[in-house]
Amino acid sequence: MYTSDMKPTRRASLARFPRIAPESYRHGAVSVGNFDGVHLGHEHVLKRLREVAGNRPAIVVSFYPHPLRVLRRDSALRYISSIREKAERCGELDVDLLYLVHFTRLISEMSAASFIEAVFVKALGIKDLVVGEDVAIGRGREGTLAYLQQALPKYGIELHVVPQRVVGGGKAGSRRIRELIELGEVERAAQLIGKSFTLSARVGHGDKRGSAIGFPTANIAVGTRLIPKRGVYVCRVKVAGAMYSAVANIGVRPTFQGTGERLEVHIIDFPFRSLYGERIHVSFVSRLRDEITFESVDKLKAQISIDVARARLELGCG
Repeated sequence: MYTSDMKPTRRASLARFPRIAPESYRHGAVSVGNFDGVHLGHEHVLKRLREVAGNRPAIVVSFYPHPLRVLRRDSALRYISSIREKAERCGELDVDLLYLVHFTRLISEMSAASFIEAVFVKALGIKDLVVGEDVAIGRGREGTLAYLQQALPKYGIELHVVPQRVVGGGKAGSRRIRELIELGEVERAAQLIGKSFTLSARVGHGDKRGSAIGFPTANIAVGTRLIPKRGVYVCRVKVAGAMYSAVANIGVRPTFQGTGERLEVHIIDFPFRSLYGERIHVSFVSRLRDEITFESVDKLKAQISIDVARARLELGCG
C-alpha cells in the first residue's frame, strides 16, 4: 500500500428531466453534452462554466443512455464513465448539479426550440449557456452554434463559446479516448482524460482460482462499461479510501479454459479479506503484456510474480 492524502470526493447533485429544479439550482449557468469520461476537453468547458456561473449554480445537462445507443441501436458502444463517476468528476470541477435527460426516440425528435424551452427555460430557468464550438442540440442536431446565437436572446439567455482544446496535436474527444482504451493504450488515453482511465464498480464472485495459486483477485462486474483490450495491466486501486498498487488481468483465463471475459484485479500487499459487494476504483496505469496460455499453473504463477514485481517497480512501492 502507498499512502494518499486523497480528500473525500465531492459529487454533483443529481436530478432528472422533466423534474423542475429546486429554486436553489435555478437562474444559473449550464453546459450541455454527453460528457462521457469528462476529459480535458470537457474540463476546459466546465472551468469556464464555473467562471460564468460565479456564485450562481453551475449545471451540466447530460444524456443517458448515450444518444448513439438509441439512434443507431449501437449496443456495442460502451461507456467511459458511469453516471456516478460523471457526477463525481463534475463535482471535482465545482459543478453543482448534473441534470440527466433520459434519451429516447421521443427526445430525439424534439426540435432545438422545444429542447431550449423545456429544459433550459422551464426546468432550469438558466441565464447563461456555456458550450464548445461543436455544440448541436435538438432534432437532427439542428441547434448548432449559429442557431443558438440567433435563438437564445429572446429567452434572455447569454451564450458563451469556449474554443476547442487541442491536446498532443489533436482534439481531446470521447471517441478518440474510447478507441485508445479499446487498443489497450491506457497511457495515451490518460493524456487526453487528464488522469488514468478509472473504472469504479462493485466486486462480484469469482471462481477463487487466484486465491488457490497465491494471488487472490477481486472480480469486477463491468456491465456496459468500457474496458481496455485483453491483457495484463499495472493499476492503482482505491479500496475504502486507501490506495494500493495492483495488477489486473482482462480476458478469458485460457490456462484454465475459461469462458466469458472478466476483469480480475490482484491488489498488492492488501490485507486478506473478502471484498465481495464493495465498490472499488481501478485506475489503469500501463499495459504489461498480452493474456497468455501457460503450459502449467506453476508457469502461470511464475509469470504473475514477474508482473507483480514490474508493477511494484513502476509504481515505486518496493
